[in-house]
Amino acid sequence: MTIADHLHGMNDVIGQKPATESPVSADFNAADEDSWLFEELSREEAISTLQNQPDGTFLVRPSSTIKGDLVLCVKEGSKVSHYIINLCQENSKLIYKIGDKTFSSMKDLLNFYKQRLLDVSPLIRICPKPRVRTKYRFDGKDDEDLPFKKGQILMIIKKTEPLWWLARNNTGDKGMIPANYVEYVRDDA
Repeated sequence: MTIADHLHGMNDVIGQKPATESPVSADFNAADEDSWLFEELSREEAISTLQNQPDGTFLVRPSSTIKGDLVLCVKEGSKVSHYIINLCQENSKLIYKIGDKTFSSMKDLLNFYKQRLLDVSPLIRICPKPRVRTKYRFDGKDDEDLPFKKGQILMIIKKTEPLWWLARNNTGDKGMIPANYVEYVRDDA
C-alpha cells in the first residue's frame, strides 16, 4: 500500500481525477502566501474553520502526516476536502505535486485550480484570516515590530508567541505586534 493509497483511505482526496474547467470566476491573489498559508492549523481546525464557509473557500496548511508536505483544504459541498501537495526536488528545483499534476510554484498550482474543479468546486476565495483592530498606538521599538495607530485593522499572519503576533497592515507591511494592544474584528463588521 502506498502513502497515497493510505491517505485516500483516510478520506483525503489526492486529485486523481482529470481537472475539469470551471465556469465560476475566482478573485484572489495566489502570490499572497500570507493570506492562504495557515502555518499552525491542524486537520480538525481546518475542517472547523472551513465548514461554514461558501463552496470553493480554501486554505493551505502543513501536512501532519508527511513532514514537509502541504495540504490544500477546500470547502466542497457538505464536506471539507484535503488534497495532499507533495514537495519534491527535481533537477535541483522544488516542485509541487497534487495527484498526477506538477507545478513549479504554489502560485501556479492555485491559479490552475482557480479555473478547474478539484472534485466538485474550483478555488474561489481564500479563507479569511483573523483580523484585529488596534486599541492603542504602538510605535514599535525593534526593527521587526509593526508600528500602528489606534483604530487600524491588521491581519494576523501567525501567533508566534502568546503576547506577540506577526501581523500585516493594509499597505502590506509586516511585523510583530503586542497581542494586548488589539481586539478581534468580526468578519461581518
